[in-house]
Amino acid sequence: MENIIRQIYEQWKIAKEQARKECENRSLHNIAEKYRRCDMFKGTESTVDELAAIFLSQQGLEFCIRYRFPSLATFRLFKAQEVDRKYGIYIDAGNITLRNPDRAVLIGRTVAAVNCDECKRHEIVLLHGAKAVINASGWSVVSVTSSVGCSFIKNISGNAIIL
Repeated sequence: MENIIRQIYEQWKIAKEQARKECENRSLHNIAEKYRRCDMFKGTESTVDELAAIFLSQQGLEFCIRYRFPSLATFRLFKAQEVDRKYGIYIDAGNITLRNPDRAVLIGRTVAAVNCDECKRHEIVLLHGAKAVINASGWSVVSVTSSVGCSFIKNISGNAIIL
């Protein structure tokens, strides 16, 4: 696990520098400085729980979506560790059906039918080519965020909302 964390940390430093340069080029100097000083991921994390907490935070997911971080190959290392689904993360999961997930992160070769009918907020995140059909009904609220190369279909009935 230590080797995986080291590999992710090196990728993160590269992605963070790319983000900083992009902001500098767009004259967003204050944001570029925040990226430069960001130490959200320290590279000293030692457990999957610590990594998952960073990745699943709002800032972590936004960064991962925008900068396609970490790579699909790195995500696949976690699938090999069989720890991904514990956190609502589905890596190369094939065809799956989910019912009322609080949060589901779909990655790679994952095609999900996501059925939401509970009166609450559901969060669906798609990365690295994942696909989903999202069926929202009743009073459910579904927030969908996807990276480039992903796709989803919305099916809404009743008073449901898909954002």
